[in-house]
Amino acid sequence: MPPYVPRKRLRTPSPDNDGQATEKLNKGKGKGKGTPATSARKTTLFDDLDSSSNRGSAEKTKSVIQQMRDDDDDSDGSSLSSLSDADFEDVPAAKRQKVNHDSEGSEDEDMEFEDVPSHEPQQTEPELEGDLELTLHQISHVPLVSELGKKGPSKREKAIRISTHCMHVQLLLWHNAVRNSWICDKEVQAIMISHLPPRLWDEVDRWRRNSGLDISDEVPKKPTKGRANAKGKGKQRALASTRDWGDAADRLEKGVPDMSHGDPLLRLMKCLVSWWKQRFRITAPGLRKWGYMGARRLGKLRSSFETEDHDPERFGERIKDLEEFRQHAQDCTGSRDVGSQLFTALLRGLGLEARMVANLQPLGFGWSRIEEADDENHTQGAQSDTNKPTGSTSKKSNERKKRPVKPTTRRVKKTDRNALKMDLDDSDEYGEPLTDESNDDSSIVEVTDTIRPRRAESKAYDKDLEFPHYWTEVLSPVTKKFLPVEPIVKSIVASSRELVESLEPRGGKADKAKQVMAYCIGFSQDGTAKDVTVRYLKKNIFPGKTKGFRMPEEKIPVYNKHGKVKRYDQFDWFRSVMRGYVRGDRKHPITEVDEEEDSTDLKPAKPEKKEVKEGEETLQYYKTSKEYVLQRHLKREEALLPDAVPVKVFRNKGKGSKVEEEDVYLRKDVVAVKSAETWHKQGRAPIEGVEPLKHAPYRAATTNRRREIAEAEAATGQKVMQPLYSFEQTDWIIPSPIQNGVIPKNEYGNIDMFVEHMCPEGAVHVPYRGVVRVCKRLQIDYAEAVVGFEFGHRMAVPVIQGVVIAEENYDRVMEELEKDEAERARKENEKRRKEVMTMWRKFLMGLRIADRFKQDYGHLDKSVEVFGHAPGIDEEFEAMRARDEDMAGGFLPEGYEEEEAVETNENPRQTSGFFPVADEEDDSDDGNDPFEVDYGKRKEIEAPPAEQSPEPEVPAKAAPKKAAPKPKAKTKQSTRRRTRRKPAASSEEDSDDEDFVNSDSE
Repeated sequence: MPPYVPRKRLRTPSPDNDGQATEKLNKGKGKGKGTPATSARKTTLFDDLDSSSNRGSAEKTKSVIQQMRDDDDDSDGSSLSSLSDADFEDVPAAKRQKVNHDSEGSEDEDMEFEDVPSHEPQQTEPELEGDLELTLHQISHVPLVSELGKKGPSKREKAIRISTHCMHVQLLLWHNAVRNSWICDKEVQAIMISHLPPRLWDEVDRWRRNSGLDISDEVPKKPTKGRANAKGKGKQRALASTRDWGDAADRLEKGVPDMSHGDPLLRLMKCLVSWWKQRFRITAPGLRKWGYMGARRLGKLRSSFETEDHDPERFGERIKDLEEFRQHAQDCTGSRDVGSQLFTALLRGLGLEARMVANLQPLGFGWSRIEEADDENHTQGAQSDTNKPTGSTSKKSNERKKRPVKPTTRRVKKTDRNALKMDLDDSDEYGEPLTDESNDDSSIVEVTDTIRPRRAESKAYDKDLEFPHYWTEVLSPVTKKFLPVEPIVKSIVASSRELVESLEPRGGKADKAKQVMAYCIGFSQDGTAKDVTVRYLKKNIFPGKTKGFRMPEEKIPVYNKHGKVKRYDQFDWFRSVMRGYVRGDRKHPITEVDEEEDSTDLKPAKPEKKEVKEGEETLQYYKTSKEYVLQRHLKREEALLPDAVPVKVFRNKGKGSKVEEEDVYLRKDVVAVKSAETWHKQGRAPIEGVEPLKHAPYRAATTNRRREIAEAEAATGQKVMQPLYSFEQTDWIIPSPIQNGVIPKNEYGNIDMFVEHMCPEGAVHVPYRGVVRVCKRLQIDYAEAVVGFEFGHRMAVPVIQGVVIAEENYDRVMEELEKDEAERARKENEKRRKEVMTMWRKFLMGLRIADRFKQDYGHLDKSVEVFGHAPGIDEEFEAMRARDEDMAGGFLPEGYEEEEAVETNENPRQTSGFFPVADEEDDSDDGNDPFEVDYGKRKEIEAPPAEQSPEPEVPAKAAPKKAAPKPKAKTKQSTRRRTRRKPAASSEEDSDDEDFVNSDSE
């Protein structure tokens, strides 16, 4: 009898007392506010599913669930123990009742049933509110770890990514070559020169004089009138009386550069960079590296790029042709890449030798995170941040710009021949403000009388790209060295090594923006290009930061005629690509400047070895050291000598404050060790009784060896180790001499001949082909010589080369071998001769056929009609083509009938085209053809008697009979031609022909 356990259940308040019960419950909790007991909630999926059930029981269930939810929300805990005992009532266990079939009807009336939702389809009532919302999230990033546990990309995926990288690099090279040709355009250079203000023209003239390029006798002097009484900041000019030379003094040497203040090119570049930085406006984003995208995202981007209008902010800047590039030069607008390119065009227009340097940003070939494209949401957010106006970036910037800046006006000399008539904006920093003390208005003219309206605030593009992708290298005519200049992003003139290295992308911002230094190419004015990556690497150490982003040099094995590796050659893929761009041909020879540059700035430097002080050694230092070694860093085939003594102790700091001490040995105490099998292949064997220097786990290269190792481990229960011996522990293998001409053999029936001294005394090795057959013929004892092994498919295949025989049998074997070789050569020559004769026979037969055609048809020309068509008559050709079109490609169209005229030797005869001519010779009683059409000339058309026919006439029914070969061929040919027309006539056409014959006979 099970124990009595009272069950608890929540009291279900009646629908009438629902409000009272709820109010009582709220009072019990201490809530005195008269707020409604239950707040309206949004319908859930369970409410939608319960809508088809009975509404009476559903209301009760909802009220109970809502009451439980309110209790759970207001209570501190979530367990059932937190509920009050007053909310439960004890329910006695149901007692078993005896079943009495006689009073079954009365008991059913006394029983109470609980309302249960029915599952039968009933009429549903409309829901009040709420929609079912499902949100599905797609992970765009595909992980490299597959479901099967395989990590990393496959070999095919790696090859695809390498091919993509190589293709992108070549496309970027061609793009920059085209852009370099646009920079060389004379009109573009003229437009850029026309933007220069007069003050910069003075700087250009000064640079020419100081560089020794301008050797004119008259040196233009700067006008001092109008500035004599000008007041301003700075020191005043020294009086003329303090000079120790007169006004008429001149230089002693003309054409000599003035290096008193350094290279004159530096001053000019600083002026041009400062002016172009303010003049050029960035109105579009430049080139950037996006990374590898998913297939869906890439396809969506490509379709929108092809179908939608071009959006520079989304797809980048696009300059279609040279005319559009000229327009950008005229407006001084574009991306920052275009700004650097136009600056190069300006320098070339001034007569300077300038390179356009492009730091290529191709898709990488690695599988790191930097090669993957950012999320689409992150990219759009970054673009929206960079597209905000610069004036509203922060409140601090607005506070800094409280003081308004007055625009300056420009005054130039009217009589200056170098001054150009153009509008100058307020961005020229070399303009001088007007002063009240200037009274000489006759010699100057105002160009900007009114204040120009402020420009609209432009959007900030590529603010996340901290380093430039394009800049310029200018060749100094004085020092004959290239000077890097970057006018837009950093605005630097790299006159020092630190400034040159500052152009290399480094740091977290560069990694986040995917800016790398892999291929840095300089494009010259003559259309050639040069790899100048080494110049911008830190300390000129190559590969440096390019490692992992630039295709490295590859080791290519070179094999000999035996299929073995003879040597390794270095293959540089990028150098092979640059062959079409570099100088070195007749049209573009290598100059002295290039040779000097290759030997100094572009020469890769070797990394310096840091000297480690005593006691500051690290674990990596001992791993790469050539003097010391730790025992943990020894390879499998390396061991210490038995008499090796540690020279010092290395204290390695472990986890926490634990310090581990380890002995340090000299590298010269380390020797190479090998297994007994490896030494055997080199003709050596371990000395008996010697102890191996080291034991290492077996390396099973074949399936049989794996099986042997597994059986040995199962038998012993321990891991099987392989003994390794050094060179001093082995000795040469000298086999014993042969006896009675019998060659010793191993268990496989051959002899090992890995080296020459393994041949036993009294025997000789014959390494020729076919010697086995000769030894068998002469019944000479021999053993096949194994000279090595080839491993593949978990198998070791021996390489057999010739045999080993006794010395006394060597002459006989060689004599027979020469005979066999001569016979083999004769058979090969005979085979070759037959092939040559067959080829010549075909050739001569072709010549004879061609000669016969010339003899028979050589007199024909184009005027001769061929196949019923003369080439000169176009009307007949057109008629024939029209007839072919009517024939519907060789098939008779529906309703098409054609009467075929059959000609005989003497008189033409017309018959129906549906029946063969052979029917005329069928035997009949009256001798008349019932299917013949009479046109009034029957007597004339009657055929001559059969006795006059020279050829025997065979009816169509006699075709299957065997006869003489010639008549059989003729009969068979005529029958085939006739029977081909019989299926063309249908049953309806036969009936029509019978009616036609009957009408004709009447």
